Amino acid sequence: MPVGTRMRKKWDLPSEQSGALAVLAVAFLLGGISGCLLAALSDGAGAAELSSYLADYLKLSLEDELVRSFWPVLWGQVKYLLASILLGLTALGLAGFPILFGVRGFFFSFPVACFCRVFGRIGMLPAFVLFGLPALLWVPALFLSGVSGFLSAQELLRRSLGEGRGGLTFRGAYWCRAGLCTALAVAAGLLEYWMVPVLLRGAARVVL
Repeated sequence: MPVGTRMRKKWDLPSEQSGALAVLAVAFLLGGISGCLLAALSDGAGAAELSSYLADYLKLSLEDELVRSFWPVLWGQVKYLLASILLGLTALGLAGFPILFGVRGFFFSFPVACFCRVFGRIGMLPAFVLFGLPALLWVPALFLSGVSGFLSAQELLRRSLGEGRGGLTFRGAYWCRAGLCTALAVAAGLLEYWMVPVLLRGAARVVL
């Protein structure tokens, strides 16, 4: 077998993993689209209040007066990952995972769209600092955990229907992935707490 063919086979996802990834990606995308639409539809007093709020937020950031507590910031990143791990322990995760990913997609895209709505394209700069940088860590963690948990929930449903075969669902590899994903989510929280405020001050200078 040619080397190129072996490499493609090595990196190709099994069909079940591809299906789970597609379901979660679509749910995340639909949640993201909903967030963008809600931000775009705000008008009148709501739009004026949003503009005032974001401008004041950036001013406080520029003056280093934003109040940020460590544990709430860390919890904000870890809670979705913990929910993903817990959903993977029950057959209800088959319905819960799309909801979780839709919610996560919404709350990721909505504030980004709000920044762009208020400040135009330049609003992408503070939005990327606030939400894009941590997403470089939590997105792969959430999807890795989500695909693994979705397949585990699928296997649990099959077992409950008397159709399951094979060994235990929660082998060492499952918990190793869960630990790795948790570490990435914690790293995203640490990044948001320590690095984002510093970078946001620079972004606020550009926007304001």
